[in-house]
Amino acid sequence: MEWVRPKARPAWMTAEQFDSLPPTLPVREVRYQLAEKGMRTRRVTVATTLLDPKLYPKDKVAELYGLRWRAETHFAELKTTLKMRKLKSRTADGVRKELAVYCLVFNLVRAVTARAAARQATTPDRVGFLDALRWLLTAEPGEPVPDLVVNPRRAGRHEPRVIKDLQDTFRKMVLSRALMKKQLRKWGGRPK
Repeated sequence: MEWVRPKARPAWMTAEQFDSLPPTLPVREVRYQLAEKGMRTRRVTVATTLLDPKLYPKDKVAELYGLRWRAETHFAELKTTLKMRKLKSRTADGVRKELAVYCLVFNLVRAVTARAAARQATTPDRVGFLDALRWLLTAEPGEPVPDLVVNPRRAGRHEPRVIKDLQDTFRKMVLSRALMKKQLRKWGGRPK
């Protein structure tokens, strides 16, 4: 099938970006079923620019689509375990440096999980990320990697898609500090 460029430019896109898009784009739709015991069968449709069905068979496209969840798990490890939910830097250079350090730490932890997996005859994705991080924080230089927690396989696991922002439970500062202090005195406790 062909994707047709919208007539109007989306607000988030610059005019140059919109003009650089082709008027049409050939895409291939790959449909497959996800049937799991005890669950309703789901039909998945993936739109891709991998057009050649001989080079990119349907089952391989479906497998690749499934692998994207591993990438999402890695992002969750960065955001939650390494506390990268909110960057602290205020400049573009600072943000780049902060992201580089997070990537460096992430790769260091992944190197430890790979080493532990080889010792424990399993795959690195099953070795506990948090367990590897905790060992790194307490290990002495040259200390061998110990046996780390090996998580069970949880094929077909489904999690609800919700926003979980437990680290941000305080009210936002929407007024100046001086005005909030004034309200605090006026109202005898909590600013409005």
